[in-house]
Amino acid sequence: MSKTVKQIADELGVSKQAVHQKRKSKELSTALQPFTSTVDGVVYISVDGENLIKQAFLKNDRKQVDDKLSSTVDGSFTPSFTPPEDSEVVFLRGQVEKLQAELEKEREHNREKDKQLLETLNKLAESQAALSAGQAADKQKALAEKIIEGNKQLSDEALASEKSQHFLRKIFCRKKK
Repeated sequence: MSKTVKQIADELGVSKQAVHQKRKSKELSTALQPFTSTVDGVVYISVDGENLIKQAFLKNDRKQVDDKLSSTVDGSFTPSFTPPEDSEVVFLRGQVEKLQAELEKEREHNREKDKQLLETLNKLAESQAALSAGQAADKQKALAEKIIEGNKQLSDEALASEKSQHFLRKIFCRKKK
């Protein structure tokens, strides 16, 4: 939306004449031509033209501030003055804050994922230990069954041997009557 010279002057806190002088200055006159129009004797400046004028005033303000900073009082003291921040610096600071917030969010997300991963690894280790214990128990059970089976075979063999000895005794050791 286009604004009048007076509206721009009011926003900048300067006179209409100052805006007209800046608009007609050597550095801005050609750059502003596509952004200005005159309707019924009133000069209208588009948003892009308004930004150019505001930047020109900011440059001028900075030059005055730099001149003030370089002058000294009594030759021993340099006054401290913070120059006004332009929109680019404000924008970049906003971007930095936004990126820092995103970075912190990502770091928190990574901490959560690390915590979940650690819990999963602990559960996996517990499962592995239980599986190993179960396999060891199965091996022990199988070994115990083999031992029991071996003992049974030995006892069966001993019984068979005893029966055969008993049979042979009956045959060879008859009582004499």
